Amino acid sequence: MESLLPGLRAMPNIHPVLVHFPIAFLWGALLVELLAVWRRRDDWHRVAVVLLYLGAAGAVAAATSGWFAEETVEHTEASHEVLELHQAIMLWMTSITVVLAGVVFFGTGRLETRRLQVFLLVGLLVVCLMLLVGADRGGQLVYQFGTGVEKPLPPPPPAAETAPAAPPPQQQHQHQH
Repeated sequence: MESLLPGLRAMPNIHPVLVHFPIAFLWGALLVELLAVWRRRDDWHRVAVVLLYLGAAGAVAAATSGWFAEETVEHTEASHEVLELHQAIMLWMTSITVVLAGVVFFGTGRLETRRLQVFLLVGLLVVCLMLLVGADRGGQLVYQFGTGVEKPLPPPPPAAETAPAAPPPQQQHQHQH
């Protein structure tokens, strides 16, 4: 397995793998529900609801892994505020998503379908906007602050007044960028 997924082995935790599921499922649910309301298609509404349920499950998994990930990665004082904001936004987003899924689950058959669709649409819009901002802060942690990324070793100091030795042939890296 190590040779098949070396990137996974290099990760300090599973959080980066799980975060993509709620992003895909919840944005997909919003898109499908928009089409369902616009085209008045109950079958598309049912697809959006399934995507919502999958997104809620994915959000719980991602939030849980993120909670534990905080303890497995080093972060700087400068990134700490962004980490706390990312955590707060995503915990709220997850909570709202779970409540939204519960309302849809228990409201189906009890509430007028059109009202439930509009409620779902507004809820998904709020959730997806929170997801956008929270994911942006997660990206900022990785790409601006290097949180959770193993930093490469610094190059060795140059040798004093000697010609640099050519690297062995298997280590040469030549191509145009």
